[in-house]
Amino acid sequence: MRRGLMYWDQNEIPLADLTGRVSALQQHMAAANIDAMLLYTNFIRSAAVSHLTGFSPYWADGVLMVPRTGTPIFATTLSNRVASWVATVKPVGDLLHSPQPCAALGERFAADPSIRRIAILELDDFPAGLYDELAGKLSNVEILDATAIFAAARHRPDALEARLLAHADQIAAAALHQAIGATTVGTAVGAVEGHAREAGAEEAYLAIAPDLASDHRFLRLSGGDAVADIFAIRATVAYKGSWVRRARTYATRPEDAARIAAAEAWFAALRIDPAAPIAPQLAVPGGELKDWLIEASTGSRPLSVLASRAAPAKNPLPPQGLVLTLRADLQGTPWCAAALITTIA
Repeated sequence: MRRGLMYWDQNEIPLADLTGRVSALQQHMAAANIDAMLLYTNFIRSAAVSHLTGFSPYWADGVLMVPRTGTPIFATTLSNRVASWVATVKPVGDLLHSPQPCAALGERFAADPSIRRIAILELDDFPAGLYDELAGKLSNVEILDATAIFAAARHRPDALEARLLAHADQIAAAALHQAIGATTVGTAVGAVEGHAREAGAEEAYLAIAPDLASDHRFLRLSGGDAVADIFAIRATVAYKGSWVRRARTYATRPEDAARIAAAEAWFAALRIDPAAPIAPQLAVPGGELKDWLIEASTGSRPLSVLASRAAPAKNPLPPQGLVLTLRADLQGTPWCAAALITTIA
């Protein structure tokens, strides 16, 4: 269950911005001759539906149906008991309650002769039970994959997304600052998560590399074990459905701290051209780049890897919302960092 406060503030997330996102998607659907699109959502795959409606589910799953024209319908297994609350945090779309949400949508499609092509976001990962519910109600209807169509609409320049991501990034950065001087795994991780949630984060997932010199893997740990002279923490934070990831390296020895501070200054000033090869843009001053990856929200999952040292980008990267994670050796000092990065238009 989500532990953060969930509410919709129309001043922070204007209704016009959300309906504009729906309209942009409908334009892409029309261009692809798609009559309706289905987007699945649950606790860990909420990003697409949240992007269009402002709603993040807190335990149950559901399906958002976006017609080529008109108002979306959110079909969910949530009961009527919580309908009034859902309406206050989901300003876009009508609400449909059913123990079989896709069967209910399928009945509506079957009654509309204009519905002949339905696209499903991430079709291969769509739950089989929901697919069977839908298909059992349809005949002479083509079902396609909507992943590329949604991604094309999702990553148009969006001022609202830029604001929410920047705020989430600020929460993560301030939270990671709280671990300075921590001596144990539990106090370090606890200080970061506590600050993030008090600052309004809906979610804060923490992982730590307690001895970065011996193991750079980030693990979900807690307890009283001591941290080493150099350790790192990664915070994945959600704010109003917008997710970012930040990582910070901490050092007690002055020589290590000085090298890390210089690298952090370079990282903070870094600007990435998403249309150009990434690796040449990551020349860490005074260090050797060991690994890197870029993530963004392109579908139902909060963050997906779009490019890495091992697998360069196959498609053009989105113009905004990119999270860069890298690992380097700074003349013997291990360093990890991650943050939302600024892109060059």
